[in-house]
Amino acid sequence: MRRPPTLRLDKVHETITQLRHRVEERFPGSGLAGLVADLERIAAGVRGQVRAMHRPIWWVWALVAFTVVVLGGVIALLAGSVRMQGPATWTEMAQGIDAVTSELALMIAVVVFLAGWQTRIRRNRVVAAVRDLRELAHIVDMLQLTKDPGGAAGVSLPATAHSPRRDLSPAELERYLDYCSELLSLAAKVAQFYVADFDDPQATEAVNDLEDMTNGLSRKIWQKIMIIDHHRRG
Repeated sequence: MRRPPTLRLDKVHETITQLRHRVEERFPGSGLAGLVADLERIAAGVRGQVRAMHRPIWWVWALVAFTVVVLGGVIALLAGSVRMQGPATWTEMAQGIDAVTSELALMIAVVVFLAGWQTRIRRNRVVAAVRDLRELAHIVDMLQLTKDPGGAAGVSLPATAHSPRRDLSPAELERYLDYCSELLSLAAKVAQFYVADFDDPQATEAVNDLEDMTNGLSRKIWQKIMIIDHHRRG
C-alpha cells in the first residue's frame, strides 16, 4: 500500500529559498524580500527547535523523582506508625488508613501535575514560535495594504501629498501581491511542523488559527489581483 504524502521541511525550505530569489530579482532591496529571508531563517531553524521541544526536560523529571521520594517516605512513616501501635481499634485503623490514602492521593496528584508541566512548557514554546509567524504575517499584510489595485488600473483618485508611492506597473503590482500571498501560505506551512509530532489541542489550535488568518489575508490579496487582471484584460 502506498504511503500517503507528507509535508517535508526540506521541500518547504527549498520553496522559500526559491521565493526569496524571485522576490530579490524583481524587487531588490524591498521589505518583502527581507520578510522572505526572515521566514527562510525561521524554516532553517525549525528542525532544531522541534528537536529541543521534544527533548525531555530533566529538571522537571528530577522534581518528580524528588516528590515521589519525599511523599513515599511520608507514606512509609505513616504506615509504620500504624503497625507499631500494636492492637488497634477499628477507628484507629480507619484513621491510619485514611492518612496513608490521603498522602498517596496527594503524591499521585503532584506527580501528574509535574509530569504535565513538561507538556505545558512545550506548548508555550510552540505558541511562542507560532506567534512569531503571526507577526510576520501581519507585516506582510501591512506591506500590501498600500498596494492600491485601483491606482494600477487608473481608476483611483489623484494622489495627495501623503498618498503612498505608486511606482509599480500593473504587471509588477500583480506579481508583488502574488508573492505576498505565497509568503503567507508558506508561513502557515512552516507552522505545521511545530505540531507534526506534538498532539496537543491548544498548540494545534494556535497553528490552525494562524492558517485561518493567512488564508483570510490571502483572500484579500487575491481580490486585488483579480481587479488588476480584470482591467488588464479589459
